[in-house]
Amino acid sequence: MAILLEMLDINTGLALGVGVLSLLWWLSVRRPAGAPPGPWLAVPLLGHLLLMMKKDTRQQFAAWRRQYGDVFSLYLGSQLVVVLNGYKVIKDALVKNADVFSDRPQTYVNDIITDSKGKFKNLKDFSYEIVSNEWVIMQVSF
Repeated sequence: MAILLEMLDINTGLALGVGVLSLLWWLSVRRPAGAPPGPWLAVPLLGHLLLMMKKDTRQQFAAWRRQYGDVFSLYLGSQLVVVLNGYKVIKDALVKNADVFSDRPQTYVNDIITDSKGKFKNLKDFSYEIVSNEWVIMQVSF
């Protein structure tokens, strides 16, 4: 290990670090195959939120609609979101392809308040689960 460190000077290590970080950035913001077109610059963890903050959100979405068409995609945070514009496109998606659009994304909050079948938990059971989890955390911390 010491021999390897002697061979690498600061410039090589810096170049290697920048290369690895660039590769990780590219992997985190690249658009999956088959996704609709959209803005190319996405910041890791923030996505396109910085571009949306430059001007009014409605104006930004209207500009993207003119540039990319009625269906485009963008990253809100690290989540890829497909945006549908126009009555005809929305009707085609939600009426003619209802089985594709009828599901909701998997989220942590959804897992907490619903059971494995997607039904809401009983409020009493839900509140007991939260209190018992906090009690376990308090016991572990002391």
